[in-house]
Formats: sequence, C-alpha cells, structure tokens
Amino acid sequence: MDKEGKKGEKPGRWAWLPAQMPGVARLMAEKRRELGHAHVNECWERGVLKLEPGWFYAREGALAVGTPWAEPGQAPRDDIPQYSTTQAVLMLREVAHGPR
Repeated sequence: MDKEGKKGEKPGRWAWLPAQMPGVARLMAEKRRELGHAHVNECWERGVLKLEPGWFYAREGALAVGTPWAEPGQAPRDDIPQYSTTQAVLMLREVAHGPR
C-alpha cells in the first residue's frame, strides 16, 4: 500500500496513513516534533520500505505497518496490546546520540 500512491506521488509516501490510521498519524506528528522529521523519515524508510526490524512499527485496529521488536537480550514485547481496535501503537528506534 505504501508503494502505490496517487499519480505523480513518490513511492514510499505515507499520504494514505492519516485516513487509514488517524491515531498513528497523530503519534507520528508528536514524534516528528519530539525527534525531528529526519529521524521519523529514516525510521519509516528503513522499517517499512526496507523491512529492517528495529526501526518502525505501527498498528491501529486491523492494520499494521513495519515489524515489532524486542531490544537485544529482552523477551518479545509484551506491552503491545494484541487486539485493540481503539489504541494506536507506534514504535520508533531511539535517536542515537553521538559524543558531544
């Protein structure tokens, strides 16, 4: 779905997401303000378009995008509601902070 957009729309755009996953769209807007556009864009590209685990996972109702993950050495995530039709879930990789 994310690779097929309107005529003239670049592949990989998430223009469809607000209509289909409004709660996730709100969470993504919050993360853009908090972490920056570049980081959220990188998470989407690597986690959704390139299918790399550990970058992006979102779910709302019956729709899911990306792959849920556990941190190295941890058990699988148990804080993700499995069948919620009302709660939006968004997982993004934390921002890497280099030396200052």
